[in-house]
Amino acid sequence: MSGLTLSAMVASIIFGPLGIVLGHMALRQIKKTGEEGRGVALAATVIGYIMTAAGILSIVIALTFWNSLDDDAPVNGSNPVSESLVGGPG
Repeated sequence: MSGLTLSAMVASIIFGPLGIVLGHMALRQIKKTGEEGRGVALAATVIGYIMTAAGILSIVIALTFWNSLDDDAPVNGSNPVSESLVGGPG
């Protein structure tokens, strides 16, 4: 099994996009040289795609949650309506 195959597996768990690239490179090298480890390289590529998709999905969910926070919510128990009436006609 080539070192590139093992690097692809480790990289796919740590940083998905790098695992995808290294996995494809390992598959190309295995096809050219006939080395063993095609299954591991393929698994590294698939895990890289899954980790990348999970990362993107996590970012989308976090941004959606962040944007759903109510910006008009009272801070420290203050009432925005009563504060807007201070100094009004009266």
